[in-house]
Amino acid sequence: MLHLDLSQGVAAVVARLRDLAPPAADIRSAVEDIVADVCARGDEAVRALTHRLDGVELSEDYAVPAADLEAALAGLAADLRRALELAAANVRAYHEHESAASWEITLPQGQSVGQRVVPVQAAGLYVPGGLADYPSSVIMTATPALVAGVERLVLCSPPRPGGGVAEGVAGACALLGVRHVYPIGGAQAVAAMAFGTACVPRCDVIVGPGNAYVTEAKRQLTGVVAIDGLAGPSEVVIVAEPGVEPEWLAADLLAQAEHGAGAMAVLVDVGGALTAPVGAAVEDLAGRWGLPHDQVALVHCRDRATALELIDAFAPEHLELHVDDARELLAGVHNAGAVFLGPRAATAFADYVAGTNHVLPTGGAARFGQGLSVTDFQKRIAVVEIDAAAAAALAPPTVAIAEEEGLVAHAWSARVRAGGSGGGWRPSADGR
Repeated sequence: MLHLDLSQGVAAVVARLRDLAPPAADIRSAVEDIVADVCARGDEAVRALTHRLDGVELSEDYAVPAADLEAALAGLAADLRRALELAAANVRAYHEHESAASWEITLPQGQSVGQRVVPVQAAGLYVPGGLADYPSSVIMTATPALVAGVERLVLCSPPRPGGGVAEGVAGACALLGVRHVYPIGGAQAVAAMAFGTACVPRCDVIVGPGNAYVTEAKRQLTGVVAIDGLAGPSEVVIVAEPGVEPEWLAADLLAQAEHGAGAMAVLVDVGGALTAPVGAAVEDLAGRWGLPHDQVALVHCRDRATALELIDAFAPEHLELHVDDARELLAGVHNAGAVFLGPRAATAFADYVAGTNHVLPTGGAARFGQGLSVTDFQKRIAVVEIDAAAAAALAPPTVAIAEEEGLVAHAWSARVRAGGSGGGWRPSADGR
């Protein structure tokens, strides 16, 4: 456990906290090779890479059969299935409030302008796996895409040694109606979804968390395909004042730390009375559960104003406000992926069933980014309609700007709309 004091200055403390996350391995070259191989050889490369990196032999057509997905759903324990159904319902209800509608207005010159809001046609969903099973990530990535109206959802998740994807992932896919499921992981999965292969449909956007290879592949393929963001180690900042149960705080800190792979958990102790009891509770619970806690930091903070300064400088993925008037303190928060108000609002609830999305910006990206949303799966197409009267009104200012920029055809295109043949006007050599 790391002990820090904000009397050292916010910038110094933020820098020290960021140092808790290990630097990313230099994997750029390896990912470049994987991406190039999949681009050149398609499924042949995917099968070879899966055999080499995961030790799994993929068949010629390696899509997970629909019958296997349905069997996995039928095999889920009843309480797990009910929990996944509740999570799916709550996450859908949350995301339905994000849906944007097409619109159109008429401006003073008479032209009609607007936007058509349309879904992308194919969305790639990456669900991490390895030896773990993350059905919650199926719900979090698929649901906003379904609300957006995406026609084809393509999901990739690392293969299990015996083939296929993790049972919970397969069951969640069947529950939500995700039918294009492929047991491939890592950079090769991202490349397959970005370029398309004989087996894997080409996608317009790829979303979802993954390891460093997945993140680097998303970085390299941005522009070939849209992405939601570049995920790093998970993180939580908990601001607390006296009166909160130390064991609750310790449990939340360790819940974040158990994500592993550089995940960090920070307690901002306003007033300094909680550091000792929370530190003791962390030691006790970590020992009881066999969890590492070297990524836990306890920060002494003199007042709320300093805590808010730290929050906005650190821009945490998750922010818990364990204070009596949390909603009042929320008004001063500008940078956070998700905020949890009050001592009972543990991040763990939102990781699964509370309704908000758990795919959130990390590493300070909450300064400019946000959680996965319906808008990640939508495009806005500008629409313009101009009648004769509007053309006549718009032509003079269009011509004035076009002539200033020396664009002859632009000016002529506007003039002819304003007066049929352009009133006999023809552009001279200098465009006038």
